[in-house]
Amino acid sequence: MKLKIGQLNELQVVRKTDIAYLLKSSDGEEVFLHQNETDHRKLEPGQFVDAFLYFDAKGRLAATLHEPYVTAGNPGVLKVVAVKPGLGVFLDLGISKDVLLSKDDLPVDESLWPQVDDQVYVDLRVKARLTARPIPYNEIRLITGNLNVGDEVSGFVQVIGNIGYFILTDEFNLVLVKKSNVRKAYRLGEILKVKITYETPSGYEGSLIDFKEVVRVDDSKLIMDVLEKEGGRMPYDATTDSETIQKVFGLSRKSFKRALGLLYKERKVKFEGNETILVKSNE
Repeated sequence: MKLKIGQLNELQVVRKTDIAYLLKSSDGEEVFLHQNETDHRKLEPGQFVDAFLYFDAKGRLAATLHEPYVTAGNPGVLKVVAVKPGLGVFLDLGISKDVLLSKDDLPVDESLWPQVDDQVYVDLRVKARLTARPIPYNEIRLITGNLNVGDEVSGFVQVIGNIGYFILTDEFNLVLVKKSNVRKAYRLGEILKVKITYETPSGYEGSLIDFKEVVRVDDSKLIMDVLEKEGGRMPYDATTDSETIQKVFGLSRKSFKRALGLLYKERKVKFEGNETILVKSNE
């Protein structure tokens, strides 16, 4: 049997040296198993073991009896343990050597890279070295039918696409969140909660916008900040066009009008002509 890097191999113990065991395949290929990689097991010549093969820090083929979280062809969720600008992020593979998720498989904008303790669903790629490959949404074996519209579930950002974000939940549901249903940029691997808004035969759609009342309060603060910056009077009201509102406040016209209505109800603003005016405390 030819040695399979990135996978478990059934190998036979040949002999023990001062620092390692020599293992061989049924084809006679040999690889060293350092004593630190035996998972505290005592091995005897002739014994067969299931060893995971990888490249060590010096690029040499090595074996370990520690069981990895992911093997080539068997993807899984790995946690980020280090971020190296210009290179990529390192993931905890469950063995002594972390696996690199290269910058080539990450967003060009490094602010969208996963951070420490974020999660990514990956497979292993075997070339000159062993690296991680993020699984695209169309390759994920999904679970459907176990969520209801209105549920709020935990997950993480698996894919950042042109249409929006694909969130992989803890129970392996894939939730599409379109750009219209987010209020900020999220990074790959970011752990969050998503509200289910729609179910399709192939998956779910969701929203990362807070519940309406919470959002309305946050939006009202944005309007108050602009009002105070403008000296208590601004040339925007419920009749202002959507493009201007988006540019000035970063809100949709509907959200702007809803938040403006809250401020008016609380008697924090008043309207004159096409202007919104901050109500003074003594008025």
